[in-house]
Amino acid sequence: MNNIKIYTCHHKASAFLSSSLITPIQVGKTLNLNDIGCIGDNTGENISFKNPFYCELTAHYWVWKNQQPTNYVGFMHYRRHLNFSENQSMPEDNWGVINADELDAEYESTYGLTTEDITSLVADYDVILPKKWSVTQAGNKTNYSHYMRSEYLHIEHYDEALKIIESDYPEYLSAVKEFNSASDGYYTNMFVMKYELFDRYSQWLFDISEKLESKISFNNYNSQEKRVIGHISERLLNIFILHEMERNPSLKIKEVQRTFIKKETFNGKLKSVYTKNSIPLVICFDDNYTISGAALINSLIKNCQPDLNYDVIIFENKISLLNKQRLLNLVSNHPNFSLRFFDVNTFTELNDVHVRGHFTAATYARLFIPRLLNDYKKVIFIDADTVVEHDISELYNIDLGTNLVAAVRDIVMEGFVKFGAMSSSSFGVMPAKQYLQKVLAMDKPAKYFQAGIIVFNIEQMNKENTYQQLITEMKSGQFWFLDQDIMNKVFYDRVYDLPLEWNVYHGNGNTDDFFPNLFFSTYTEFLRARLRPKMIHYAGENKPWNTNRVDFFDNFAKNIVDTPWQYQLYKNLSDQDVVSMMPIASTPVTAPLLLQTRIKRRLMPLVNRFAPTGSPSRNFLIKYYYIVRRKILG
Repeated sequence: MNNIKIYTCHHKASAFLSSSLITPIQVGKTLNLNDIGCIGDNTGENISFKNPFYCELTAHYWVWKNQQPTNYVGFMHYRRHLNFSENQSMPEDNWGVINADELDAEYESTYGLTTEDITSLVADYDVILPKKWSVTQAGNKTNYSHYMRSEYLHIEHYDEALKIIESDYPEYLSAVKEFNSASDGYYTNMFVMKYELFDRYSQWLFDISEKLESKISFNNYNSQEKRVIGHISERLLNIFILHEMERNPSLKIKEVQRTFIKKETFNGKLKSVYTKNSIPLVICFDDNYTISGAALINSLIKNCQPDLNYDVIIFENKISLLNKQRLLNLVSNHPNFSLRFFDVNTFTELNDVHVRGHFTAATYARLFIPRLLNDYKKVIFIDADTVVEHDISELYNIDLGTNLVAAVRDIVMEGFVKFGAMSSSSFGVMPAKQYLQKVLAMDKPAKYFQAGIIVFNIEQMNKENTYQQLITEMKSGQFWFLDQDIMNKVFYDRVYDLPLEWNVYHGNGNTDDFFPNLFFSTYTEFLRARLRPKMIHYAGENKPWNTNRVDFFDNFAKNIVDTPWQYQLYKNLSDQDVVSMMPIASTPVTAPLLLQTRIKRRLMPLVNRFAPTGSPSRNFLIKYYYIVRRKILG
């Protein structure tokens, strides 16, 4: 057997300890479809779905039933750990824990959470337990009264567990009496013990827990009250240890202090699902864009290569469990497609970023790709409001050399520069060209790229610590086009130019009034790309799931047919509920353009007449429009 294996229990993305003796495990994985960068408790023989009631015991059960035995096995939490250091006299709070700021190398060193310190301490003992905590600190006299008086606990549940012990394990009654009448005990369900003890404890614990399920019921309980088995197991651990001490007076027990991490951070990363022929893809969206994300995923499937494996990761921002299950169903019959979810709110750096308009903090999530996926060589990012008409693996196979990314140049920004559009940022209001040169340090503004599809050269970024450059810029100010500007600044002159076919604008209702005024060479390139688009980008406020009066509507709609979002599309496009599931081609749709587009179309002829594009009066109007808007909207 291997020597020591300690598991930390995580119910969400959080910081992992670095020692090879410690393995993070996601608890309740069956109920949470997000990937947090570690194994879950939902494979093999498991009770993962019981996590709301069993708490960390679902990890305990999984390890007991599925993992190879080790000399020692133990459990800690994602923010609570045992102090394996020689110093066991550190200051504690009222709850008997040492408060630490965050998990980092200094934390691990200070509290002995290293391979050397753990091995050294454990070797001399049968059981390592957290130092006993006295319930008198919470105003109670005994462990029994502490359970009875706790806000979310119901003493009748604990009494039922005691009745099971009395009936089936009477040899434990003296230990029950001793623990219940004592004023202190081992709390928080953390321990390290020799495997033979762990195996005996597990059989006893889960036998009682299973029998208890038929003895208790909930009465409109909240989530805290439902954690009944987890709470009772804390007491059962004490009873088991007291009984073992009666059986074996020479049992060697070491009590150590507990720690608590105040600041939650994340230091994990996602691993590739496939070992070969893998095409890693990242898409980012929330529940409002699920219909669009579904269309994109369907289009990826329809254009894939059967001999390649597509590793799709969705950076999700509060996507419902129902929609996650629906998205997973899209790929369920395609063995060369894997679909995972990662919660973008894990990145605490996004808590105070600048947003505007329809943009949310999640738009910055792609800046974290070099950090979260740094074991990959390359990663493709694609916006959710797109569909593809070609196999995306073509992009992955491009030799990027030392370029940091591959992307399509932004012909809309080319127009902004040509027409003298005014930028608005914390760096001031100024013409687009001046903004690109002064703020983004782009001597050649024509090199500005659009971030709807990007191939990240992760291997090269790792060499240059590009991730840190991105985060530094993110914190430096409020940019006009948010993270897209940040990437253009950091990646400037290190961009492999993709053909325009890989990011074809649907036009947003402006196909015939904006794009024809670009340089003629750009306009003809735009027209040629639209003839055979490889990716269609529905950028702007007019989306094909809200109106059919956009270019390439059919390219979107065909990817929604026979999905759970088909009815939603019909409903969105009609003023009244759809009463029959007619083919999209014959569905009568009269949805108007969005209000802001109609207003703009009414006003623009007047603006163009009295303030022509590029004129001083035009720039004057735009400048003060942004100033006034900022005053109103903040």
